[in-house]
Parts: sequence; structure tokens; C-alpha cells
Amino acid sequence: MALLKIAKMGNPILRKIAEPVSPKELETLEFQTFIDNMVETMRDSDGLGLAAPQVHVSKQVVVIESMENERYPDAPPIPLLVLVNPVFKYMSRETRTGWEGCLSVDDLRGKVTRSRAVKLEALDRNGETLVLEWEDFPAVVLQHETDHLRGHLFVDRMKDLSTLTHLDEFQKFWTRGEKDVREA
Repeated sequence: MALLKIAKMGNPILRKIAEPVSPKELETLEFQTFIDNMVETMRDSDGLGLAAPQVHVSKQVVVIESMENERYPDAPPIPLLVLVNPVFKYMSRETRTGWEGCLSVDDLRGKVTRSRAVKLEALDRNGETLVLEWEDFPAVVLQHETDHLRGHLFVDRMKDLSTLTHLDEFQKFWTRGEKDVREA
């Protein structure tokens, strides 16, 4: 396995709509190795998720995992998931606002409003259909990661740019007294 280079905000690949993964492509050793490399890169970077465009590949694949993450110590556990060609089937009108950060937007956090509950359908790495119905923090993670497949970053979803803050300042000034500050 190998660590992949993460694309940073400003790289045009992050603004493209990613191509679907064909069943034939998904079965190849090359693509399975790519998925393994994405997982290794996500873990090495202490991310909760990583989308293929973030590692310079414009394909609809996302990896998600939340197990004792140093960047997000209060995050609920999410076992490793590989989502291929994900599609939302439902997004609640009820929303929640929370802090988000991103491996492609170094050292920044901002408040983003997202649907509180979602239903998503995707393929797993073996081509089997997965249906996820998630709420709260896990639903936010799904929305954040799938946004990358549609050319969006969390900063595009911010309603109030005055909350965009450098990570050091976030830890000094924004975490005091706020509930649920460590979002996706």
C-alpha cells in the first residue's frame, strides 16, 4: 500500500463532478489497491473520510471510518466503509449546524448547516448494494464526503463566513462552552 497525495483547495480536480465507477473497473486489482491506498491515506492523515477527488482521481468512491480519531476525539465510532457511486435517496428538511474541517482545506474549520438525517444508497467495494440511514454526526460525514464527488467543499456550504477560522484559533476561541463543536 501507498500514501496518496491530497489535493488542496484551489486544485481544479476538487471542483469537477466525479465519474461513476463501472462494475468491471471496481473488480480490478488496480482499483481495489487504489481503495486500500485511500484508506491508508485517510488513516495516516487522521481523517474521518476521504473521497477519490481529494487524491487526484475523479471517480465516485468515498472511504469513511471513525475509530479513536485524534482530530475528532468525540466522534461516534463508524466502522470502515467504502462507498462507490453513492446517491442520496432522502435528506431531511430538519437541519443541524456544526463545525467542519477538511483534509483538502488545511487547518481551517467553519460552521455548516446540513440535513440532520439521510438515506444513502451505494455499492460496497465488492459491488454489493448498501443502504445507509444515518442521523446527526454520521449523516454530516456522509454529506461532507459525497459533496467532494460533486465538486463541492464545506466552505461552499457555509452560510456565514465569519465562522471560518484557523484551527489554532478554533481551539482557543470557539470550543469554549460550545456543545458538539467537533463536526465532520
